Amino acid sequence: MSATSAPSATSAPSAPRELPKLLKAAYLASNEGLLRETRATMLFYFPGPVLWLILIGIGDYWIVSNMFGWPSRIFPTLWSGHVAIHTNLGYYLEIVFVFLTLIVLVWLGIRYWYWIATVYGITTTRVIVQRGILGKDFDEIPISQVRGVDVHQSFGQRILGYGTVPVSSEGGTTKIGNEDWLGIPKPFEFQRLIESATQALANRS
Repeated sequence: MSATSAPSATSAPSAPRELPKLLKAAYLASNEGLLRETRATMLFYFPGPVLWLILIGIGDYWIVSNMFGWPSRIFPTLWSGHVAIHTNLGYYLEIVFVFLTLIVLVWLGIRYWYWIATVYGITTTRVIVQRGILGKDFDEIPISQVRGVDVHQSFGQRILGYGTVPVSSEGGTTKIGNEDWLGIPKPFEFQRLIESATQALANRS
């Protein structure tokens, strides 16, 4: 009776590949390694609309509290005495502030859509931009065609840890060739990963 031979090391199953959390996993090839995936930082998209929403909300409360005589130790009265409900000035001011609030909410919603819908990725063979929430559009530059990766940071962006990463491709023929990737967190790390992938591909060829 012959003994069963032990499985060879080459037939042992390999460890499962870590799946991307932001990029669509099915878009990556089986032999393609994911180096990094990221959205733009929230600090790029949201400070402006959030600040304006707070300021306009304060204005809303200030006007309403004066119109209806609500006690307020935080804000002084808008004018001498409380404005009666039938006074046109308070009514028109509140319409203006409600309109401004709606505009800022729409602005915030647009910024949120852009933030959640755009994902940047670096793999061992490609740099990828994924756009969309329900439907997905994918644009890519093969690593072999990447010709330049720069980083631009203002003083404030350097303090907050993000920047703009322009990626240029050979001939600029692809859709995302020579495009600025805005609000990238840790942009120099992003640059180094693309350059390392480019060098690794050149060493294999």
